[in-house]
Amino acid sequence: MSANQREEGYGVYGFHFYDALFNEMANILLLGRDKKTPGAIYDWYGMQREDVGTYVFQYTLSGKGQIHIEGTSYALKPGEAFIVEIPSDHRYYLPEDSDGWEFIFITLVGSKAAECWRFAKARSGSVLKLSPDSKLIQLLFTIYQDTADQKITDVYHASAKAYEFMMELYRFAKNIEKSPKDLSVPIAKTLSYIQTRYADPLTLDDIAAASGYSRYYFLKQFQQDVHMSPIQYLTKIRVKKAADLLLATTYTVNEIAEKVGYANANYFNKVFRKAVGMSAGKFRRSKDPSKIDHLIID
Repeated sequence: MSANQREEGYGVYGFHFYDALFNEMANILLLGRDKKTPGAIYDWYGMQREDVGTYVFQYTLSGKGQIHIEGTSYALKPGEAFIVEIPSDHRYYLPEDSDGWEFIFITLVGSKAAECWRFAKARSGSVLKLSPDSKLIQLLFTIYQDTADQKITDVYHASAKAYEFMMELYRFAKNIEKSPKDLSVPIAKTLSYIQTRYADPLTLDDIAAASGYSRYYFLKQFQQDVHMSPIQYLTKIRVKKAADLLLATTYTVNEIAEKVGYANANYFNKVFRKAVGMSAGKFRRSKDPSKIDHLIID
């Protein structure tokens, strides 16, 4: 497995395993988070690629991309993804009028991936709308982070992650996870901003600026769409990430606090206890796998 790392937080990882059985069933070929600046050359034709027999899922975090598929063009805004198989009649690219395009993607191989993509396309179409907080996008971020942290080291683990992603895509296509009302583009963009920058020392002004709204209008719109304040949402994401690290790593509580955006470990412990009902240390010892969806935060 190799990575081409251009900027902290971004990178494209290529998976190269020699067990043909797993490649035939389902496995990861490419995984990445990337950002294209205005004027960059980024243009993929589905009938003119060498990576035949691959299946791409790409989700917009910010900016705008474009896809032309089966005679129709779609602008790809924050909160929207596309699924394509290669080869097929499609083209996705950075349009001339875009102010940039930031996205996260996964490319799978194998017959089971083909079945999943075709089912999802038949049920949901080639362009999907998903909240950055949806289980599918959260899983994609987790797989990306696990890869960046070198936790996926063999064909078996990579294949397991491919199947996990496919099962979540099946769930979405079958509408098992009920989608919330459509988010406005600025709010979807803001959720993606928080999801990718939660470890930074973010302020409310930083978050509001990411939306492009005035602070007053942003606070009103965010509360209306997400049903919590921006700081509550940021705290929710940080606590979820901390819980994952507590259960899956040997980092100290102080190290975890820093990794999720808290310079003060004592304050992190206070926030974690209030959100989860127990200290970070006790949570780790309990090995509690429960999801944290409801937080009580001042």
